[in-house]
Formats: sequence, C-alpha cells, structure tokens
Amino acid sequence: MKKAIKINVIEKSFDNVIVDSLHSYYKEIGNGCNTFCVPITFENQDSIYCDDNGLYAENIGGFIMKDWNYPIVGNAIVVGTNIQTGDSVDAKTSIEWLKENITFLSVEQLESYFEKFR
Repeated sequence: MKKAIKINVIEKSFDNVIVDSLHSYYKEIGNGCNTFCVPITFENQDSIYCDDNGLYAENIGGFIMKDWNYPIVGNAIVVGTNIQTGDSVDAKTSIEWLKENITFLSVEQLESYFEKFR
C-alpha cells in the first residue's frame, strides 16, 4: 500500500489516500477513469497520475500549477516513484506544498481555456 495525495477538483481539496492496485488508482481519480497517464514528475520523483481520457469525460473542473502551459482536467493523485525499480512508493510531496502551488479551475475556466484550440 502506498500513501498518496488526491487532488480533488470538485471539493477543491487535497486528501491523503492509500493506493494498492490499479483499481484503486482509477477509483481515486474517479469520473469514470479507466486509463491514466503520468504527465508530471516532480524533482523529488513524485508523479501526478491523472485520467488519460479526461478531456472526453464529464468536465468536473481541473487545476494548473505555477509555470505550467496547460491544465490537468479532473482529479489526480500524487504518488512517489522508486527511480531504481520504477515501483510506486509513498508520496514525499506535502499537502501544504500542493496548496501553495496549485490553482483550481472551474468548469467554466476550463471551457474558456480550451475554446482557443477549437
């Protein structure tokens, strides 16, 4: 079992969660997730796992971090990585750090952001 942090875009909150199987990753990401991607890895080797099909799911909001060029759509989880083996491990990132660096985006803000690409 790995200690992870859920980034909940509906509640605009950060929650400690446990992930221990592929199903638990999907469950924590939610919104019908059945395929995830890992678009961001922090310097401490923690990674953000999000719905790879998030743009096709119901728009529930999203988030963006400082210096990012694009937002993440939907919930996500932060999980650590053992760079020697590639295995998931407990997250090292703190909720406090995430609160300082993440800006939540509403459904309307995401729609406005992606409108420029249509």
